[in-house]
Amino acid sequence: MKIKDLLICPECKIQISDNMACNSCGTLYEYQYGVYDVISQNLSANQKTYWQVTEEEIEKADDFESKIPADYELKLSDETKLAQKKVSDYMDKLIETFSGTVCDLATGMGRNLQQILRSQNQNFNIVCTDIDKNILALTKKIKDINEERIAYVATDGRHMSFSENTFDYATSLSGFGNIPESDKVASELYRILKPGGKLIISGGFVDKNSQSYDIAKEYKLEIGFIEEYLIQELTNAGFKNINSTIVDKAIWAENPYDLLPVAGDMLYFYVLVAVK
Repeated sequence: MKIKDLLICPECKIQISDNMACNSCGTLYEYQYGVYDVISQNLSANQKTYWQVTEEEIEKADDFESKIPADYELKLSDETKLAQKKVSDYMDKLIETFSGTVCDLATGMGRNLQQILRSQNQNFNIVCTDIDKNILALTKKIKDINEERIAYVATDGRHMSFSENTFDYATSLSGFGNIPESDKVASELYRILKPGGKLIISGGFVDKNSQSYDIAKEYKLEIGFIEEYLIQELTNAGFKNINSTIVDKAIWAENPYDLLPVAGDMLYFYVLVAVK
């Protein structure tokens, strides 16, 4: 996979040269720690990053789990773990159908990537993305398997740094529940997918009369937490044949490490497939 052939300047939408400069505006982007940093400071200055990974941690390649509290899993209820397992099993079947090139939106610490890499199907390339270049660099050091088919690109989901009609599939675990301005995210995913390409995302929906919904709305993330809103957003972007499947549900247990969902609220675990 020649990743540079896929990269464009997020501002000009013009291809980037081999030396990582925009062929139109001349903005020079970076490549460090195996990550292509193609983020416009003008467009993305208002997007927050949630993980605080330092260059020292990247250099030392701290254990992958060190950024996840040791007792995080212990705070998940048995019902939640079972629901997550059902989503994982559902996703495994879909991953077996992948081919071509796959874009993983908001890779973060690589939970979705880890599942993709476990698949016996290796007949596709993967481009991991996140707005935080440092978290991608750390994840790369831990997950770098079959390096020739995996690339890491720091890009804003609202202003993606890829050419039109590039990817056969796009995936994400809870990406729409973490990135505001979801209308822009939906439009960008539609733009970078090839005609007939598939968007496959998983996450959790909540009820409109829940505390989780109120907080999601406060942070402008409610589109990713309400099924009908997300389907409408994807429809507005141009996606067809949208199929949302509620795989399981569970009441969320108290967990101080998560802003959303709120303890006591019902979470509906879903997998959604849409076609360009």
